[in-house]
Amino acid sequence: MQLVDRTISILVLLSKEDYGLSVTEIAEKLDISTSASFRILQSLMKHHFVLQNSETKRYLLGYRALTIGSNISIQNNLTLAVRPFIEELAEKVNETVALCTLDGNHIICLDYVESKNTMQLMVRTGVAMPPLLTSAGKAILAFQSVDKVKEIYEEFIGSESVDVRIKSYQEIMQELKDVVVKGYAISDEELQVGVQGVAYPIFDFSHKVVGSISITALKHKEFMNSNNMHQLKETAEKISSVLGVHDKNNGNS
Repeated sequence: MQLVDRTISILVLLSKEDYGLSVTEIAEKLDISTSASFRILQSLMKHHFVLQNSETKRYLLGYRALTIGSNISIQNNLTLAVRPFIEELAEKVNETVALCTLDGNHIICLDYVESKNTMQLMVRTGVAMPPLLTSAGKAILAFQSVDKVKEIYEEFIGSESVDVRIKSYQEIMQELKDVVVKGYAISDEELQVGVQGVAYPIFDFSHKVVGSISITALKHKEFMNSNNMHQLKETAEKISSVLGVHDKNNGNS
């Protein structure tokens, strides 16, 4: 029972910390040994209840602990969870890989790894982009309500700053339906001339879309080959698995 009590105490403690705690701080606050704290944290990390920031070494709540703490910073934890995967994917495909999420009516890049041998693309952390012009945005919008898509579309066509061909609402809705069927979304020079993107959605434990992972590259490189598409799909599935999707699916099987 002591182990269970300590485990619960650590989870509750981390639920109150936006920026996490070190193993020493956890041990001091709970008046337990550092070695005991470390062992419990390692077990919680194995089951994705806890994440560790690779730079600060601080521990934060993971997605599977969402029902325990309401003070979790979702975007920060999503970035921490996904970073190793986008680094690995960028290395495999040698193209720019990005993690994006929907923030209001815009797509925000949370993190990215840029290709070492390509020109600078329109992928930057914190930059707001129109969802209907990006593969990352389409991959997420395909799983949003019709009302949400219509709201974003109406805001988009009312923007004077958009200098691109605007598709009709019917075209967009059909494109999003196709994304659900195919599993991925594509943008073809819609946001930046000469640039293409392809993205897969990522889901959390409740099977809600929390973001997307994309590859962006120059169109002439013809990077949407079978190998790169397979790598992107596999990475998206791995991330969703870490966020608990397969646990839920297994429970329904």
